[in-house]
Amino acid sequence: MKLINTKIIETALFAIIFGFIAAPVYIFFSSALSGTDTNTFKSFAGAFYGAFFAFLFVRTGEGLTKIYERKSKHFNTLVRFQHYFNDCLNITGDNVFIADDYIRIFDDRTLAKKEPRVFFNVFHEYPIDSELLIGLTNIDFINEVYTLNVELRKLNDTMHAIDRSYDQIRRAFVEKNIDLDTYILNVKEEKLRYFEVKKFLLETKSDLVRLYSISRILTKSSPLLSRVITRLSRSKYPVDIENQVKEEMKKLNIEIEKNAEISAEKIRKTTEI
Repeated sequence: MKLINTKIIETALFAIIFGFIAAPVYIFFSSALSGTDTNTFKSFAGAFYGAFFAFLFVRTGEGLTKIYERKSKHFNTLVRFQHYFNDCLNITGDNVFIADDYIRIFDDRTLAKKEPRVFFNVFHEYPIDSELLIGLTNIDFINEVYTLNVELRKLNDTMHAIDRSYDQIRRAFVEKNIDLDTYILNVKEEKLRYFEVKKFLLETKSDLVRLYSISRILTKSSPLLSRVITRLSRSKYPVDIENQVKEEMKKLNIEIEKNAEISAEKIRKTTEI
């Protein structure tokens, strides 16, 4: 977006400078030829200014077209981000379930009984598409998504580390390289890491809901057919963005809870069968 604005400014400055130069030249030649063939000069001047303004309109049209194309790409990218955030929310729900499942299987009562249990679930990795950011023009949204990408990379690394750590413990126990007491001791230590990662997952869910809500708000001001309408596609957040986000997050959380209830009901009916 900055590149487009720079080109338009350069074109406008060039037109203004050229106009300041052309006007004195016109006055000079008009005065110099006022006593001779003024009709010829007027024809020349008319053709010159006609060509000049045609050039100016063409360049302006090209600039506005580029702005519109850029705004349209921004809108389409926002829609793609909505699908991406929805996928990440589903992954977050699965990962929270996995963390809860580990904590449930290795609860304190079970560990006290020294029951030899093993766990096979692993966390699901978050996809990260940094190239998708190129299609955006809103600086505030870009910064927040970039921060989210950094956090998701860290979360992926943490989940991989937990998976590898427990896998080593399980393998050692199954292959009888450690006894049951040592296995249970390591499982207890590992459970603290599952509690910790669950907190990060819930924070990530909150961040995703916020960004999902913002993307829905921003798509309401999409560009249409002219430069006036493209102003609606903001390059910065509106002043009352926080109030809008709160309202949108309420709606989105209600939708998420309803979907979760429907999913849980399907699982319950399946298990009953």
